[in-house]
Amino acid sequence: MNPRDFVIFHPAWQVTCTLLGLYVAWLGLKRLASLHLGRQTSFPRPRHVLLGKLALVGLILGSLGGAIMVRWLWENWLVTGVHGWLGLILVILAGVGLITGLVLERHPKPRKGLPLFHGLVNLTLLALCLVNFYFGDQILDALER
Repeated sequence: MNPRDFVIFHPAWQVTCTLLGLYVAWLGLKRLASLHLGRQTSFPRPRHVLLGKLALVGLILGSLGGAIMVRWLWENWLVTGVHGWLGLILVILAGVGLITGLVLERHPKPRKGLPLFHGLVNLTLLALCLVNFYFGDQILDALER
């Protein structure tokens, strides 16, 4: 079994989870509008929670899968430079987003600070995912040569 045959699975997985995360962020903007902008909107909490968990756990698993693939291909960790280090930061941010989301889900009460922090962490995560696509594309280009 050649590990290069599995290389495309990691970016496809991460792109899918990032797109799902962008949709979840769009749902979360409705909550932001009602909490901080004074707009009356309906917040689809159950959908936001379920899809948010899927996106965050998916990004963590995809990052771990990418790290394992790098280890398999190059017999070392973090040899992909910025892409690998950003992946490590993404796992940490996804963990923080998941933990804060679970706190908000399991202990619902009126609050503004934690939801705002949760949203900012996850928006930062999504922005870094988009940046990391650039560095990942460079790795894929190098592998094709």
